[in-house]
Amino acid sequence: MSRDILDLSGISILIVDDNKQMRALIVRILEALHVGMVQEAEDANQALRRMKQAIPDIMLLDHRMDGMTGNELVSYIRNDEKSPHPYLPIIMVSGYGDHDSVTNARDAGVTEYLAKPLSVAVLGQRLTAVIEHARPFVRTKEYFGPDRRRRKVPPEGSPRRRADDAETGESENEDAA
Repeated sequence: MSRDILDLSGISILIVDDNKQMRALIVRILEALHVGMVQEAEDANQALRRMKQAIPDIMLLDHRMDGMTGNELVSYIRNDEKSPHPYLPIIMVSGYGDHDSVTNARDAGVTEYLAKPLSVAVLGQRLTAVIEHARPFVRTKEYFGPDRRRRKVPPEGSPRRRADDAETGESENEDAA
């Protein structure tokens, strides 16, 4: 792993996963990345309690948990008026990498999606992405969260559905790439 990775010693991360062994593995990876403070929660309710005590800089969240799922927790954090931090960067960590799982998580408002198995390098890249290339948040009637568009220019031949696409053929969001 290259040392071009950010200095994460001042970053706090909350791991939310109902699997104790997975939390332990993620803690070890974060220690290897020299993350400053790591908290753990075994379910959504415990995560929300921890967030009220000290809001983390980033959340690593399991997709499928007992009780409130990862997507439900993301929706709550993004949309509920009692949410302690609707703009929190959330990286969904999941054993499910299929299109529907990724799309549903994106539509719930996750910042990044990371399919298991995890590695130090890949998790380091995702952390760097949410810190150095933070996407702006957007609000519509149906969605609040990070801008889901990652391309500056829509794919060739795709319909122009947004006002900014129709005018210039490009998105106004230059950081979405």
